Amino acid sequence: MAHSKVIGKLSLTTALAALIAVLSSTAAQALVIDFEDNSIEPNHNEDVSKPITSQDFLFKPTLPPEQTQYALANNVFEAHNDSTYFIIRNLVDDKTLESFINPVILSKGDATPFSLVSFDLAEWGEPQDQAQTVEVVGFLAGGGSITKIISFDGITDGGGLLKDFQTVMFNQQWGNLSRVEFKGLEAPVSEELSEQPGFQVNSFAIDNIEVGEAFEEPQTEVPEPSSILGIFVLGAVGCGSSLTKKITQR
Repeated sequence: MAHSKVIGKLSLTTALAALIAVLSSTAAQALVIDFEDNSIEPNHNEDVSKPITSQDFLFKPTLPPEQTQYALANNVFEAHNDSTYFIIRNLVDDKTLESFINPVILSKGDATPFSLVSFDLAEWGEPQDQAQTVEVVGFLAGGGSITKIISFDGITDGGGLLKDFQTVMFNQQWGNLSRVEFKGLEAPVSEELSEQPGFQVNSFAIDNIEVGEAFEEPQTEVPEPSSILGIFVLGAVGCGSSLTKKITQR
C-alpha cells in the first residue's frame, strides 16, 4: 500500500515539473530592454544625437536629431526607478504650434520580426513640456499596422513611495512586428506665439521594454496560462489517482 502511494505522488510531481519546465521555457524567450548597457549615473541625464542600441535592439529617429531629441537618464525630474531609462522628446514649433511627424523607431538589430509584450512609461521633463498621451504604432511583418494610444496615470512623486512608471501591456496582436514607433502628443503648449523661433517638446520616459520572439496571432481563443495550468494539474491528479488505484487492487 505504501509503495503504491509513493508511485502516485511521484507521477503527479513529475507531471507538474514537466509543466513548469514548459512554461519557464516559454517565458525565458522574452527579453527586457532595460538600457543598463548604456548606464547613466543617478541624478544625471545625457542627450543622445545618434541612434542607440540596447540588448541588440535599435532606437533611431525618423527625422534629424535637431528635430527629434532624446536622451538617457537616471532619476531625473520626477521619473524615478533607480535605473537608466530612455527619454523621447517630440518637438513642437512655437510659432505654428505644429508637431513634427518624428516618432522614434524601435527595431531588431538584425531586422527580424519580434513581439512586443510590455513596457514601463512615465512623465518626464518640465510640466509644460510633458506629453499627455503616447501613440505606439506597431508595423506588422506581413503588412499593415496596429495603434495604441496611452494616457499617463499622473503619478510623479520622484523618490516617494508611489511608482512613477506605469506598466503598459500589449496583447497577441503585437506578436509579429517589423518595427514599433513611439510618439509623444498633446503637450500643453502656450497659446501665445513666441516672438523668436523655438520649440516646445512632448517628452516622456520609457524603460523595461519586454520583447520576445515573433509569432502569428492565433485564429481561435487560447485559454489563459492559469487555465492551462489547471487542466494539466487536474489531468495529472487523475492519472496519479488512477495509477494508485490500479496498483492497490493488485
